[in-house]
Amino acid sequence: MKLVLLSGGSGIRLWPLSSSIRSKQFLQVLPAPGGGRESMLQRIWRQLSAAGLGDEAYIATSSGQENLIRKQLGAVLPIIIEPRRRDTFPAVSLAAAYLYSVEKIAPEETVIVLPVDAYVSDDFFFKLAELEQALHHSDAEIALLGARPAGPSEKYGYIVPSPSSVSTDRNLEQQGYVNVDRFVEKPDRPAAEALLAQQAMWNCGIFAFRLRDLLSRLESAGFPADYAELQHHYHRLPKSSFDIEVLEGNRRLICVPYLNSWKDLGTWNTLSEEIASSVLGWGQISADSSNCQIVNELDIPVMLVGLDDVIVAAGPGGILVARKDAADHLKQLLPAPDTQTRKEGIPCD
Repeated sequence: MKLVLLSGGSGIRLWPLSSSIRSKQFLQVLPAPGGGRESMLQRIWRQLSAAGLGDEAYIATSSGQENLIRKQLGAVLPIIIEPRRRDTFPAVSLAAAYLYSVEKIAPEETVIVLPVDAYVSDDFFFKLAELEQALHHSDAEIALLGARPAGPSEKYGYIVPSPSSVSTDRNLEQQGYVNVDRFVEKPDRPAAEALLAQQAMWNCGIFAFRLRDLLSRLESAGFPADYAELQHHYHRLPKSSFDIEVLEGNRRLICVPYLNSWKDLGTWNTLSEEIASSVLGWGQISADSSNCQIVNELDIPVMLVGLDDVIVAAGPGGILVARKDAADHLKQLLPAPDTQTRKEGIPCD
């Protein structure tokens, strides 16, 4: 079993502290064991190592993130470099070619792909072995991990099991997995409630496949299985997600349920729940405010007075002031990076 951690994207929903230069997984805002703070990347690598999986793990990323990764995790670790940032299907395909042609991994080996921004307890990583076992005990091409929802949510995608798979609890206990019927991407609340009644699970973005199956897909599409050659043809790979290219419409999918807590730290609302301190950096919150947080990287103070349920994030790229439950809307307001222009300040004379 080999693990590939996807470290890509800019994490624009954590603006202004995350950007194309420093993505969200590098923000050192989470409490670390023994004191201090660690990033999402440092946390998940620490947990993998504690579970004895560090030697089986690789990080797939773009060249622009390599230095930050080595700075946070150490210079000696296996990194698979994309020639340019595209999407998850090209990234996973390149990683598969690297494992096969550079690491000489056997085609029958199981590869598990997971993002670096999942917030889970340490026991989660022992669940990955069950993902591999389920794949080998079924005729599925892909085995996904689905988290039991804490409640109806509009923030996550859902994996809907086939009705015959969940007809009895005994079926799940014997097999350890369910067959996948379809996917639903970020439904509204009424639709999410209906999905829970169908025993749908949150899509964690974690999946396992046999190396030979993905290599076969690449070969059928006319792409080489050699890592160096595929790098030269990288621009030809579909700039698309693994979900769209492989999962959607695929009838050979199974899902292993994960029944403990899982969280995607992709927004200020969810990330703020795991930040131990109400104030990081130079700032102060008044006594008549409640459930508020300040994350300030600037060398000027931020004062928050008489407000409830507010997050303030300040950095060189800008300042965000948002109600926590509305912070997910941030992405809709930000222009594309190449269209941003500097506005003139208020005259002082």
